[in-house]
Amino acid sequence: MTSYANTIYLQKGKQLMTMEEMARIIGVSRITLSKVMNDKEGVSEKTRERVKEYIKKYNFEPNSQARSLVGKKEPIIGFFTTYSEESSGSTHITSHFATELVNLVVNAAQKRDYKTLVDITGGDDDFSDIERYLSSGLVRGAILLGYATGNKKLERLSQKGIPLVLINQEEETDLPNIMTVNMNDEVWAFEAIERLVKLQHRRILYIGCSRNRLPAMRRAHGVHRACDMYKDQILSYQERNGDFNEDLAYDITKEIFSAGGETPTGIFAANDLMAIGAVNALKDMGIRIPEEVSVIGFDDITFSRYLTPSLSTVHCDFRMIAEKSVKTLIDSIEGKKVRRHQELDLEFIERESLGRCR
Repeated sequence: MTSYANTIYLQKGKQLMTMEEMARIIGVSRITLSKVMNDKEGVSEKTRERVKEYIKKYNFEPNSQARSLVGKKEPIIGFFTTYSEESSGSTHITSHFATELVNLVVNAAQKRDYKTLVDITGGDDDFSDIERYLSSGLVRGAILLGYATGNKKLERLSQKGIPLVLINQEEETDLPNIMTVNMNDEVWAFEAIERLVKLQHRRILYIGCSRNRLPAMRRAHGVHRACDMYKDQILSYQERNGDFNEDLAYDITKEIFSAGGETPTGIFAANDLMAIGAVNALKDMGIRIPEEVSVIGFDDITFSRYLTPSLSTVHCDFRMIAEKSVKTLIDSIEGKKVRRHQELDLEFIERESLGRCR
């Protein structure tokens, strides 16, 4: 069970930060921050508006408990993700993968007597918030999840001299202070298509994601390699961008199966949410799974096993990802030797949604 006493959540509730810490994150002096908070003169309108934006973003008010921590090197790591959307004025994590990892990372860090600061940052190519945290001294290291692959700004983060672990972001990197923990997505995306082909599926639909993110790219590569290897056995292949979104995958599936003609008998979706969207569309159209169409997902989120029919998928060991990431980060913080790059294996889980083509 997660101990939330060991978690500092940003963008939720009042923040455990002093005036000095908040000022460092914003990039202004403590006096400037104080003037804005007390509605005093002597601050330009542009700076005033920027300070107010940060105060609102972090729901900040001075905290006496945090004040007692000033000058101490607290054992705090950061967990930063960009999987989010805004609703009713607040920001929420939307990725099941990210949600599960938050809890597991907090637990793993707690076992090493570290607290975890969790924040949902800006876009997937924007490291500005993370850079401020690293500069502020609030965290001794950080885990990043959900950011774009190949971002040139990563070099600036590495120059801060603070250990970072990237989950599913870069193939490998020689940048100092940066380690990677990845899943071998490509191998198992290949496996998913291969299983469909071996079960005599000749018309295949792949619902992927066109984002510049390593998991999306690797899964697409695996699919393309399998299609090339089995091109003599695949009669038709369609690929659509579902953007890792359940509703979009639902619409794509309904559109394709409403068009008439020879429709796919096998669907592979690049994550379970899109697979669930496809399953729901097929069920709404009265198409039987797996008697008429087989469906395979990826990730093995908790809900997949309770779907009707239960979803065949590629199992990602979220606990292992979290534990490897936290161990690598804290070992690096504490000066221990660590592996710069780790590639974690996955597992195919066959359930009721996969069957032989009839």
